[in-house]
Amino acid sequence: MIKKTISMAALAVALLLASCGGKKETAASIAQKWCDLNGKAHKAEGAAKEAAEAALNKYENEMEEKYKDNKAFMKEIENEAEKCEDASEGR
Repeated sequence: MIKKTISMAALAVALLLASCGGKKETAASIAQKWCDLNGKAHKAEGAAKEAAEAALNKYENEMEEKYKDNKAFMKEIENEAEKCEDASEGR
C-alpha cells in the first residue's frame, strides 16, 4: 500500500513538472503577445490606457533584456511584429 502511494505521488510530481516546462518562446509567439498588448494600449482610454502602455513597455524591456545578445532573433521578432502591428492598432 505504501509503495503504491509513493509511486502514485512520484507520478503526479513528474506530470506536474512536465506540464510546467517545455514552453519555448518563438519570434512569432513573442510578437503576438506584443501585438496583443499594443492593441490593448491603443484601444484603452484614461487610466486603463496608462496601465496598458506600462504593461507594453515592461514586456518590451523584458524581451530586449532577455534577447539583447541575439540580434538575429530580435530582428525576427521585429519582422513578426510588423505583420500584426497594423491590425492591433485597428488599421
